[in-house]
Amino acid sequence: MKHLLLIEDDGGRRTVELHTASSSIGRDPRNSIVLNSREVSRQHAILLRLPRPDADHQFRIIDGNFQGTPSTNGLFINGRQRASHNLTHGDAIMFGARVDARYFVVEESDDVEWLLSGADDAADYMQTLISTPVEPMMPETPTDILDTIDGSSIARLASFPELFPHPIIEISLSGKITYINPAAVEQFSEVQSQKLSHPVLAGVVEAVKSAKQSQSSREVIIGDRVFEQALTYIPQSDLIRIYMLDITSRKCAEDALKDLHSKLETEVKHRTQQFHEANDRLKQEEKALLASYATNRALLNAIPDPMFRIDCKGNFVNYKTPKEHTLPFEPKACVGHHLQDILPLSAAKMMQHHIEQALQSKGIQILEFQLPGRDSSLDFEARIAVSAPDEVMVIFRDITERKKSEADIRNALESERELNEMKTRFVSMTSHEFRTPLTTILSSAELLEHYSDRWDQAKQLKYLSKIQVAAKHMTELLNDVLLINQVEAGKVMLNLQPLVLSEFCEEVIEEIQITTTAHTLVLESQTSDSPLMMDRKLLRHIFTNLLSNAVNYSPNGGEILVTLGQTDDQISFSVKDSGIGIPEDARETLFESFVRGGNVGNISGTGLGLSIVKRFVDLYEGTIKCDSEEGVGTTFSVVLPTVNTSSNLTADAIEAVTV
Repeated sequence: MKHLLLIEDDGGRRTVELHTASSSIGRDPRNSIVLNSREVSRQHAILLRLPRPDADHQFRIIDGNFQGTPSTNGLFINGRQRASHNLTHGDAIMFGARVDARYFVVEESDDVEWLLSGADDAADYMQTLISTPVEPMMPETPTDILDTIDGSSIARLASFPELFPHPIIEISLSGKITYINPAAVEQFSEVQSQKLSHPVLAGVVEAVKSAKQSQSSREVIIGDRVFEQALTYIPQSDLIRIYMLDITSRKCAEDALKDLHSKLETEVKHRTQQFHEANDRLKQEEKALLASYATNRALLNAIPDPMFRIDCKGNFVNYKTPKEHTLPFEPKACVGHHLQDILPLSAAKMMQHHIEQALQSKGIQILEFQLPGRDSSLDFEARIAVSAPDEVMVIFRDITERKKSEADIRNALESERELNEMKTRFVSMTSHEFRTPLTTILSSAELLEHYSDRWDQAKQLKYLSKIQVAAKHMTELLNDVLLINQVEAGKVMLNLQPLVLSEFCEEVIEEIQITTTAHTLVLESQTSDSPLMMDRKLLRHIFTNLLSNAVNYSPNGGEILVTLGQTDDQISFSVKDSGIGIPEDARETLFESFVRGGNVGNISGTGLGLSIVKRFVDLYEGTIKCDSEEGVGTTFSVVLPTVNTSSNLTADAIEAVTV
């Protein structure tokens, strides 16, 4: 199918073929489709590509730019001003008051060639389409829910990847570009013309075909920038989806680390070489040094680290230290003592072993060990060199700061890796979780738009209900993400109110029971009827998430048992189901965001529920544990302190805020 836009503006008439990627429309030359008229805004409208299950794709035109700012002179579809509209064959479009256009879809390639040829009869046909006024086929109804949504919100919700700041490209196995988001168009403007020869796409098809799994990754260099590509093969449609992340800064950090490591090795070699040279000079000038005590002392004083002479049995013979040192013992107290009398047993044994190796090989031995300091452990490096037939010289160097710097660098790289993994999981989750409800909303709204006058009220309400359920699902997902962010930012605190625990649990169980007929929720309570000072909203989040998970991950139905218990200083409750269970390899990351077990199959979920529960239990200074067996069921047990025994939870110290 060919999607065409017939345009008449100050530059004359022309035909624009719409490709599968989305476009921006306006008089600014940087737009995908440029309109020649001063009546048109710099970016007047957005043309979004929407995937459809029953066709190749559809276009939705939205008034304004990607930031949600509407155009100056408005957007008119079929004679009526609209914030947004799903284009259908024959729609008449007016940008402001001076630019007319007509959208149509043709199947025969001959028709496209005839329209693009500029022949007189083709021009007449185009003129007829553009000049013929079109009345709306159906009056606007109050049930047209999508028209009540702000245009910028529709742009963001209708195609989340369009607003994603990182490039996303989709191609077929034959190499045809089937989708490209604005970020990719902006950063790689030649990709649509160069196609598989562009560095972004070069070798992608071969890499996916040679991979043994549906997901893989690689790095590509484009100019002075480095990108990490996440390649996902979608077998249902034989498409390859490419997510790109600029990792130039991370690569620079890695290069800096390598450079630092190289410089460190060079310095070590240099210092080792200096030590060898000094040792050689000592052997060559032994008689002269013995004759000149002053010269010998000057040489020793040039070394800034503590030095010890130790015999082959591990006894301290002599020492030399600078004015300031960080050794946790007095060097003069070592003389005449064994290594095990001064150093920790593990360090002493290690030192003795390296002394024997140095005496045997006649080479320098290097080891690292820790000594207990005043506030924390100190890291030391010992360099051992032979100074006599049965004696060695040992130089102690404090490397605590160097080890700390190395650990900081490793931690920074690990944090960067974890952040990238979370971003990848977030992109994958949101792309999947938003696409399904959006498709439901769009298809239901379109059916209501075209067929509501033929349907009875019950059928109309059915599709309205689908829209409401899908919108509620999207709202819950966004609320979960925002709630996680609030907890991590420290913006959620306790709001204690009197609450009868058993009555509260019965209320939540009744709400969950309404949502399922395949499950039976049973409450066993051993609590008193006296009110406790508890946070109702926090407890509702915890109970609702655990009960919803028990229902959701028990697809065969059955009984879900909720037990309550109470002591003088704490309350406890558990939720037990007979569902699919949690695989053993997934239990370590059970409470992390956007992480789900490998056995969930087609069961919907975001991987945020248990993460929210864990954060609220921690905020309550409680504990949560999970006992599960795959294929048998899962039990979550929570213990929370009461206000009477936790100084951190006293009513006077708690600021009431809304969760």
